Order: sequence, then structure tokens, then C-alpha cells
Amino acid sequence: MNKLILPLLLMFVGCMVKAEFKNVFDPKTMTSILLSSTFSNEIFSCTERSNTKSFGNIDQILLKCNRELAKVDTEFLTSINEETFNNITFTKLGNDQLLVQFDPLVSDGKYDLKLQSVVSGFGETLEKDTFPIIIDTQLPTVSLSNYLPITDYTFFSERYWDFTSSEPLSHFSSPTLSGSLAPSIIIRSIQRISDSSFRVYFETNFISNGPGTLIFSFEDSKDKAQNPVTNSTTVRLIGLVKGPELNQGRSEFEAFQNQNGDVIAIYGYNSSAEILRKGTNTFVLTNPSLPSIGKGERGVMLDGKKLLITGGFPPYTYISLSESYIFDTETTSFLPTGNMKQNRGEHNIVKLSNGKVMVLGGISQVFPGSHFITLNSAEIYDPNTETFTELPNRMQSPRSFFCSVLLNDGRVFVVGGTNGIYAPMDTTEFFDPTTETFSFGPNLPIAVGALKCLKLSDGNVLIYGAQLSNLSNATMLFDVTKNRIITIANSVYRREWSIAQELPDGGILFYGGAYRYNTSEPSRTIEKLDYGKSNSFYDMGMARNSISKHSSVKFSDGTLFYLGGESGGMFHHGTDYYGLTE
Repeated sequence: MNKLILPLLLMFVGCMVKAEFKNVFDPKTMTSILLSSTFSNEIFSCTERSNTKSFGNIDQILLKCNRELAKVDTEFLTSINEETFNNITFTKLGNDQLLVQFDPLVSDGKYDLKLQSVVSGFGETLEKDTFPIIIDTQLPTVSLSNYLPITDYTFFSERYWDFTSSEPLSHFSSPTLSGSLAPSIIIRSIQRISDSSFRVYFETNFISNGPGTLIFSFEDSKDKAQNPVTNSTTVRLIGLVKGPELNQGRSEFEAFQNQNGDVIAIYGYNSSAEILRKGTNTFVLTNPSLPSIGKGERGVMLDGKKLLITGGFPPYTYISLSESYIFDTETTSFLPTGNMKQNRGEHNIVKLSNGKVMVLGGISQVFPGSHFITLNSAEIYDPNTETFTELPNRMQSPRSFFCSVLLNDGRVFVVGGTNGIYAPMDTTEFFDPTTETFSFGPNLPIAVGALKCLKLSDGNVLIYGAQLSNLSNATMLFDVTKNRIITIANSVYRREWSIAQELPDGGILFYGGAYRYNTSEPSRTIEKLDYGKSNSFYDMGMARNSISKHSSVKFSDGTLFYLGGESGGMFHHGTDYYGLTE
């Protein structure tokens, strides 16, 4: 009897409330509230009867509810879910189950199924009207995607690493560090850029500029399925490693590398040659007494084996040489070849695309304390006939102490220099090998002489290291595509007679150099140009010595090798590797 009276009483009460509360399926309805409190103390909810976390794809789930369901509005449910799920359908099974089917989900991540219109037979809405569906086909990994810069050795200078995960992470913790350089790293903070990108700020306190390793482990980082990150990342940091000593001191010279990877040091105020064979750690003095040349000679590798040496000045004389020689870097033979048509010292030499060699400009005679005779002529050396032929067309301007590079299109780009009175020039010109003519190129932002050029991997030309530059720290760039020269950045220190080389990460390392032709302390500081990114210079720590007028080669693995030069006004016999080798 009591079981019949209570429902009738509730219905009567329901009839006495206002009209807007009479919908039994409305959660605000007094009837539904009373019915819910009468028949159950539980909140209306549905639980999963299928596994919505899967190492595979998902195409359906089954929900079982703790109440009898009202009629399901399948069209509305489809409309609010179709942005996330393709071909989704909802089917009521029995009184209290709901089957949801859709095209398989194959991309890892968390998907929310919306159930806003599902109500119980008493009109209750769900306690949680979204259900997470997690696709989890693989364990997450983390990789290092960017740094600024990771190779520096400054003292407590803020830097950051960017990490990217293979899938969205619910939690990214500070990585655990190990490896030889871990004690020198202090992690400061973490910035979440996105669900799968994270920036870790750190400071460094390196006590040396030697290479080492850092190992990043992600022990407390988890994906959205609460799987821990499975990998660790090892990074080998670039640094300096002491190399073998030269047998004889050399300054204002160029080192060469043959096809075998051997390093050849020749001339540079010492009329001798020595070779560091690949895989060895000792320079061997192969030719202790070569024809006497003090400075100003120029050389180029002809075929990966033979080295052509041209011109220069004998010691203590003011008239340059016309003689040229072939040095066989494998047999170490040193033999004369054809003479140039004009005496040349402090000239330029460029190997052309056809294998011939161009020599241009330079000084024929010096008048100490006043001026020197600068040339505007050029010659072509043919290795097959071992002869020089002077070009009928001359350069637009006489030039010495300038630089030249072979562009990717076969032209020769000629930059700056002086015209005989030690005054820097702001003009450039091109040599076209098809017409064998010279034409003016774009002007430099500032006049420069006694400078260097480096053709970069993108084909552009870096102009740097000028001695005669009106006391400017400018590093300039010739943009080949736009045919213009801009000042790309100013180095922190003056870097006359420095060496610039591309690093494996695309940056450009500036090693050595001096302020106004001397070897003062700033030349110990190594700088990196963040080329193509921020185009700013970064302090990369200290070299072991203040070096100027030195030389370098770049090995096939990206390792840089610096040798010779002057330190404190004295010849420097030491060498340094800057690379990935520990």
C-alpha cells in the first residue's frame, strides 16, 4: 500500500508547481528532483564497458548508465561530435546502455566525446557529459630541437634548450642531467610552448673550453595516457682540443688540405713545408729549405693532390716575385712551373670552374713609408700546359690586400682592398669567365682593406676581418640573390686577421684576430655569429692564446683546425681542434 501512495503523492506535488517546471526530463523539474532523491542517492552517470585507452585504434565505445535512459536524441549528439569524429552514430541498447560507433581513430591523443543531451528517465543530466577517448599507439620520446647556443662556454649566461616530444605530454618535468659537463649546468625554469614543445632555461658555468657530453633523461615526464618518456638524449658539445705543434713558426700564411685529408703548412715567413698526415698526431717537416719567400705568396690546390704556389716577396726586399711552383703533397716534390707575366705579392688566386687558376691584382713594388705599385691586371694559369696567359681586359680598379671568391654561377667576386696608398676601398667587381671581362659590383657599406671572404654553404659571401676598415667591427654579407651587400652584424671585438668558419649547426665561428694589427687580449675571445637566425654575435669563451695572422682548415666531419699565427708578437707553433671529438 505504501509503495502505491508515495508515487501518487509525488505526482500530485508535481501538478502543483509552475508550468515551466513540469517537464519531467528537465533537471530543474521538481518532480525529477524528488524522483531522483527517492529512488537513488547516486548522481546520474555512465561508465565505460569498453577500453577507451588502447595501444591501437578505436572505433567504438559502450557506455552503461546507472539509470534507465530517456529517448536518445541521436541527431543532436551526432551534430555536436562531428567536428571530432567522422561517421559517428549513437544507438541505445536495452534500457541503460549507449553504443557509440565512428571511423577508427588512428592519431595519438585525447579526444572528448560530448554527451550533453543524454538524460535519464527521470530527466537528470549526466554528472560528466564528456568522456575522454585516448589513442595510445606508442610510448613518447623527447628530442632536442633547438638551442641558443648549446656550444657556448660563457660564465652564467642565460640560455635555453627547446625540446619536442613525439606526442602531447600531460607533464614535462625538468630533465635529469648526467655526462661530463653536467656539473657546469644550472637549470632555472621550464616554459610550456605547446603540448609537445617545451623550453628549458639554464645557465652555464664552464671552467674550460674543452668538449664534453650532456645526457638528458626525462624520468618524470608522461604523456596523456600516463606513459613515461622512454628515451634519453645525448648531446656532444663542441670545444677546443690541443693539437700537435708545428715544427716552424708561421704567420700570414694559408694552410691547405689535400684529397686524403692531410694538412699542409707552407711558407708564412718560413721557406719550408710540413705535413700532418691524416690519422697521425705529428707534423713532419718534408721540405726544410724551399725557394726563399718571406710573405705575400698565394696558393691553391689544383687537383686534390698538387698545390700551386705563386709570387710573394723575398725576405727584406721590396720587389715581388713572378716565380711559381708545384708542390706534390703526396710525394712532397717541389718543382718550378711557368712564371707569371707580372711580379705579384699580396695578390689573389682563385681556382675557376674549368680547373684553370686565375691570379689577379697585387703589388709589384713597395716604396717603404709612402706607397706601393698596385696592379689591375689578371692572368690565367693552365695546369695542363703549366703556362700563364695575361687577360687583355683589366680590373676596374687596381687592388691589393683584397679578397676574391668563386661564386656558384662561375663568376669571380672581387671585394675591397687598397689601391696603393693604404687607403681602404668600398668598391667590388665581378669577373665573367665566359667573356673574360670585369664589371663593377655593389658598393660596400664601409671601405675595407686587408680583409677576408668566406663563401657560405648557401652561396652568399661573408666579408670580415679587415685590417684597414676605419676602425669598424662590421661583418658584411653579399647577398647573391639580391646583388647587395649589407652589414649583417657587429662583432663585440675588433677581429683583424681573424678566421671565420661555418659550424655544423649553421652558425659561423670567429677565432682569433687582433685589434689594429697587434695580438692584444680580445683576440682570445671566441665569438659565434648566429647566421640566418638572430644574426647576433655570442660569446663562446676563451682560446688558450691570443692568436692573429693564423690559418685554418675544415675537416669533412665539421671539425675546425687552427694552426700557427702570432701570439704576443711571437710566432705561435701551437694548433687547436674545435669540434666534436673528445
